Amino acid sequence: MMPLFANRFLVALPPIWLFSTGALISVLIILLAWLVLRLVQPRLAAEARSSLSDGFAGPLAWLLLVLSGLSLAMTPFIPLTPITRSLTRLTAAGDFSKTVSVAPQATSQEIMLDLRPQEMESLELSSTAPLLVRTQQPIEGFALAKAPDVELTGKEPWKWKKSEGGTTPFLGQQPKLEASNSGSTPVELTVRARMVPEFPQTGILPWTVITLLSIAGAYTLFRLIPRRVAAVASATTKEAIGQPIFAVALILGTVLLIAFIVIPYNTFGEDVKMLKDSSLTLIKVLSLLVVIWTASVSMADEIEGRTALTVLSKPLRRWQFVMGKFAGLVLVALLVFLILGAVLMATTSIKVLYDARESSKVVPLWRDCADEMITVVPGLALSLLETILLASVSLAVSTRLGMVPNLIILFTIYALGHLVPLIVQSSVGKFAIVRFVGQLFATVLPVLEHFTIDAAVVGGVPVPWSYLGWAAIYAGLYSTIALLVALVLFQDRDLA
Repeated sequence: MMPLFANRFLVALPPIWLFSTGALISVLIILLAWLVLRLVQPRLAAEARSSLSDGFAGPLAWLLLVLSGLSLAMTPFIPLTPITRSLTRLTAAGDFSKTVSVAPQATSQEIMLDLRPQEMESLELSSTAPLLVRTQQPIEGFALAKAPDVELTGKEPWKWKKSEGGTTPFLGQQPKLEASNSGSTPVELTVRARMVPEFPQTGILPWTVITLLSIAGAYTLFRLIPRRVAAVASATTKEAIGQPIFAVALILGTVLLIAFIVIPYNTFGEDVKMLKDSSLTLIKVLSLLVVIWTASVSMADEIEGRTALTVLSKPLRRWQFVMGKFAGLVLVALLVFLILGAVLMATTSIKVLYDARESSKVVPLWRDCADEMITVVPGLALSLLETILLASVSLAVSTRLGMVPNLIILFTIYALGHLVPLIVQSSVGKFAIVRFVGQLFATVLPVLEHFTIDAAVVGGVPVPWSYLGWAAIYAGLYSTIALLVALVLFQDRDLA
């Protein structure tokens, strides 16, 4: 039993391998860029190397190295040929078109097609006159259903789409058509097909590389341009990592995310959805705890302990101090989401296989595991935006209050922020004071339901990029307002 499950377990590895290999390629690109920089600008290269101890780059580097090690360890168990072929076809796939002339009175004239049936998303056949076309050829030794012959009238084209199901037009690796022309004149037959990669899920690899390199590039620019703000952010990040709650959150989160794989939810085959829902909520709550704790320690405690007065005695403005603290909170939240998000993506892929085994379902394909893994990414992105928004509010509260009031206020805002649509809806048609309170909550409190798409993530519904963009704009606007409030509250705060 165990060897059988071990063999089936290999099905869940390719999605994790694609993600880990993206991290490995990112590490190699960053190392190559650092070597070039060392030859051109040795001072900047030395500064880049020293940034590994600034609180953010160090943990990120360790995460990338762990993922790179996993990639190398899993490579012998990965079907590299189909994955590599699909990777090369991510940008090369496109439209296929071929026009041939079918001779008069021809019977079963063979037409070879230079395409792979596994990559065909749609097929269209059209002719200039009536024509009989046979698409699928039976294979000796296989009792497979044969697709019916296509009778073209010369007017309306015949179409097939993979998404609509039905019998596959072609079998084997070398597709061909057989055309029969009963007329006395040649007939032009046009074949059009839309080609896509056989496994579009391999896009996990390039998207991982793009995301990680974008984070590394953005952080590099942040360190080079607003240096004073970056210095405060670095100190805040190091202080957060040094707090026990950071390690506790990561360890507890990792243990629970792994435990969610084997926990029975009794949902009659929907355990994967429950895992994604529970895991996203867990990561969000843990990141909020870390961020609120860090905001209280780095802002409120420094003000009460007169540390902020010492820092501001240097050539540092108060707005730079506040912006540096906020940037540090964002980096801390990003670290938590990167680390626990990587664990969640791996556990989601494994859970698909485990759920199929426990429910006595057919063993899923690795692309099924990859599809489920991809669906958690928008949820992670929106949860990160929500955490950043609440981090700005927590920073504003920390300018005046300590840790305990900060925790109470933030989690009250968190609860009410998710209830704002319900509060507004329930106040419609009520007394004037009730409507006023409902509108006040809707105006002052952040509408956190904008960042909750658990139903879409759990159900596997694609989340459009436009929605993520508008959610990011909303989070940015509300965070800007909260930071302005923080600046006003901190500007006249007596630090002595």
